Amino acid sequence: MAILSNFDRENFIKHHWQQQSLFVPQCFLALTHCITGDDLAGLACDESVESRIIRGAGLHGDWSCQQGPLSEDVFTTLPEQDWTLLVQGLDQWDETCRNILEAFDFLPRWRLEDIMASFAPMGGGVGPHFDYYDVFLIQVSGTREWQLGQRCNEQTPLQDNTQVKLLAQFDTASTINAQPGDMLYIPAGVAHWGSAITEDCITLSVGFRAPSEKEIITEVLDDLVEQLSEQRRYQDTPAAIDPHPYKMNAAVHENIKNIASTLTPEIIEQSLHQAFGRLVTQPRYSGFDSGDEKVWDIEEINALFAKYDLINLQHAPHARFAFTQTHLFVNGDSFEVAERFSRQLCDQHIRLTTNATELASLCYLLNEGLIIFAE
Repeated sequence: MAILSNFDRENFIKHHWQQQSLFVPQCFLALTHCITGDDLAGLACDESVESRIIRGAGLHGDWSCQQGPLSEDVFTTLPEQDWTLLVQGLDQWDETCRNILEAFDFLPRWRLEDIMASFAPMGGGVGPHFDYYDVFLIQVSGTREWQLGQRCNEQTPLQDNTQVKLLAQFDTASTINAQPGDMLYIPAGVAHWGSAITEDCITLSVGFRAPSEKEIITEVLDDLVEQLSEQRRYQDTPAAIDPHPYKMNAAVHENIKNIASTLTPEIIEQSLHQAFGRLVTQPRYSGFDSGDEKVWDIEEINALFAKYDLINLQHAPHARFAFTQTHLFVNGDSFEVAERFSRQLCDQHIRLTTNATELASLCYLLNEGLIIFAE
């Protein structure tokens, strides 16, 4: 398991998280050389893995992006420098890298997105850019030079490049050379530009999910729409019958307002909590094979509870969990269960339960391959 050392978590949350960058040298020494360029190239050839190669150099260079899956021939024709291979969701495919996520449990686990790996020869990088999410950059091998720049937002000018989103201008504020075991935290919106200054440069990026206001409200509205009836229709009141047959008068608008008023603040708040929980647990990747073809039923689960006071569980690599006082959220689905039950599932163990809803939820998660009973 990767151990995060020489790192003050409380100080980080108070002074740096979503505020300002922080460079922490030699805090991930256990991760040096944990994965190789050949490993990443092999994953990039797998059609189940999201990958891409970005080529280019300089602020206004000829930058391009080639999406995976990639063939072996691609790697034999690459130049000696100025390109980078990106592999998304590395935590889904590599157990050592998956364990890195536990080092960040001082932050909300449901905010974690994935781990992206970047392999580059001399000069390789993805160009000057900014992200809408927070990221921790862990150097695994080689040396990467990081330039940190200005604060950016949706109004910041970008280059006219449909393949790679690059900044039109980059104002360097500081420069850092990251060695194996070093970590650099960059808050959302801070411009950065990383370039390999040695061969065999590998960086792991631990990204944190940050839904936009538009995504959240869209999810809430979808939830509210699902609750509305197709049978209840608009009805005229006598005052809404205007002398002019084409006019929608004030009484019509009052009728419409009364329809909207059925969406009380309590209903909207409830939908907000439900929609947000489903949104932040929606998986980015799908199609994983749990490897367990057994189909569970509630009687079999009860039989296990009759034998064991405590049953250990394992989360599937692609499973995303979160919970509130009243609901458990897993991969975009919600289950109305007690917090005690949700907490146990997230902590990967379960004690006896006779609650029918909890047993049904447990059975569903097992059969979907989102959790498995540990040996």
